[in-house]
Parts: sequence; C-alpha cells; structure tokens
Amino acid sequence: MNGEVRKFSRKAVWLAVDSEYGDRLMEITREHVALAKELIVNRESVTEPDREIYTACIEQLRQKRDSIISKFEGGNGND
Repeated sequence: MNGEVRKFSRKAVWLAVDSEYGDRLMEITREHVALAKELIVNRESVTEPDREIYTACIEQLRQKRDSIISKFEGGNGND
C-alpha cells in the first residue's frame, strides 16, 4: 500500500456517481467493504499472507475508484 490519500472534490464524486460509472463505483464500494469487513471480523484467523492479499485487493479497488473519479475532477467528465 502506498499510503497516499487522494482527495477529490464533492462535485467530482457526485458527477462520477451520477455518470455511466456510477454502477461500477457502487460495485467497487461493495467489494471494498466486504474485504475490509472480512479482515475485521476474522482478524484472529486471517494469516499474514492472506492479510497481504486482502490489502493488495483493497488497494487495487482504491486505484480503480480514484481513476474513475479523477476523470471528473475539474470538469464534467468529458475529458
């Protein structure tokens, strides 16, 4: 995980959610929450290698989310 936190304007987030990417953003959110919940609920039984896999998957989802939202930052998404 790179530790970088990407900040987007509320407008960019709402434009992205209201666009043709909205359904994909919701899928990404559901997948992210499911993985995070699994790590929390089963924290005692998740092995370190599995934890690394979960963390890598979550980071990939974040990158996909950021890639979509960045299309709407500073404009209307028609870039």
